Amino acid sequence: MVFGLSQSRILLAVVFGLALLARAGGQDAAPGGAKATKAPPRVKASQTATLRDYVGQRVTVWGYVSRTGRSNSGHEFLNFTGSDVSAFIHKDDVAKFSRGGPAKQFENQSLEVTGLLEVFERRLQIRVREPSQIREVSAIASTSPEPLPEVKLKKLGADAWLSPAGLRYQGRDPQGLTRLEHVLRHAEDEPDRDGPHGVFDGGENGALAVIDEAWRRIQQQNIKPQREQNRDLYTVSLGRKIGYLGGREGARRRNPPLTRVFLVVEQGTTNLVTAFPK
Repeated sequence: MVFGLSQSRILLAVVFGLALLARAGGQDAAPGGAKATKAPPRVKASQTATLRDYVGQRVTVWGYVSRTGRSNSGHEFLNFTGSDVSAFIHKDDVAKFSRGGPAKQFENQSLEVTGLLEVFERRLQIRVREPSQIREVSAIASTSPEPLPEVKLKKLGADAWLSPAGLRYQGRDPQGLTRLEHVLRHAEDEPDRDGPHGVFDGGENGALAVIDEAWRRIQQQNIKPQREQNRDLYTVSLGRKIGYLGGREGARRRNPPLTRVFLVVEQGTTNLVTAFPK
């Protein structure tokens, strides 16, 4: 068959176009002919505003899960600490998980959960259909994202110190301990202590640094206290593990991690009465 000049140009254009398509298809293909998939964005669970931009998309959410639950219908939930995000496991999928189901298996764990991000009753959630969507990640959210700063207290006088965040450790408790000594009892475990005993990670400096961090958050976010007689009581979630439950109760429960700071000051002042992980 003989082609004219114009027909030859058309044929060359078609062949060139097909070659470009084949090349593009090759760039999107993974080795072995499988189609490559782009990794979903990975977002910390506490970054709720950022996550809302990904509603309707596949995303990996990571953080610390300190609370789980099971509904009367048999559905199970994993709730990220300090976040508006949950992983939802339908009752029909619960049996796919070992060790008593996901609620029991993943409580007090650092996790990555990957899936389609949805909104249910104004809360963000990822439905988990397969165990492969959940991955345990060591040392994520169980420690501070950066080393805790060294805390140097300013001596104000006998039995009085001022922290960098402006908290005053002043006076003595009913047992005769200074307020500083009283608080630092929570810098180490007391295994024989009756009941629960919150223990800060990081020793004395860790305790003082986390207490200051919680106080700064109270000021920045204008957190309102509960009032009890002449004292202001605050419970501040820091969105990560900051200590563990010690004492006899903690030992019985295998020392579960704690993520909140319970802090008490004299009403309307910065005079610290006590503070410990909760």
